[in-house]
Amino acid sequence: MKKHEIHLYDLERILLGNAPVEFLLEVAIRSVITYIVLLIVVRLMGKRMSGTLTFTETAVMLMLGATVSSAMQIPERGIMEGCLVLFMILLLQRVVTLWMFKSSKAEDKILSTMYMLIKDGVLQKDDLKKEYITRSQLFGMLRSRNITNLGSVKRLYMETSGAFTLYPNKKPVPGLSLLPKEDKAVYNNQAFEKDKKVCDSCGVLYEASHLPDSCGHCGQKVFVPAVNGQ
Repeated sequence: MKKHEIHLYDLERILLGNAPVEFLLEVAIRSVITYIVLLIVVRLMGKRMSGTLTFTETAVMLMLGATVSSAMQIPERGIMEGCLVLFMILLLQRVVTLWMFKSSKAEDKILSTMYMLIKDGVLQKDDLKKEYITRSQLFGMLRSRNITNLGSVKRLYMETSGAFTLYPNKKPVPGLSLLPKEDKAVYNNQAFEKDKKVCDSCGVLYEASHLPDSCGHCGQKVFVPAVNGQ
């Protein structure tokens, strides 16, 4: 739009923009399609992308930001278009929330389900893959909670919101060290079990005298000394 075409008293352009009134219907259709596509993309990115927000809330926040920005800054876009999109987002969010409230299957499809990432000191690698979480990310989170031994963890869940819920072992058992091997001064200062080893990939505990050729849980063949659980 050219500079000489912008006039402060041009209320029709300010409210409706330069598009015909029929374009409002197209805006409504665009809003529905954008909402669905955005919801799918955010869902595929995994829970940690949305943090403590749900997938639907994250999608709504992104759409609200984009809607307000274009309505305020682009001369060719009228305020009424932006308002319609805002109301469409509100309506879609209410409809989706009501749908999830009435159908547990819909809730699981949209918000995903809870995953168990650690069970009795052993990484559940299939669930880690589903949520695109690496061992480094998981170990870093546990270290931030002052946990340095995988055997100290009874259960670790990833909730539908992306938050972690941790249940420690009342009596920690020997397990895989969570300290980085690159920090040799700290890593080598740990108390290692002489007669027990763990799978370096998933943390399954074995007797050093009866080590299998490969881990029965994940199939890896590298074993390291277990860290004392005390």
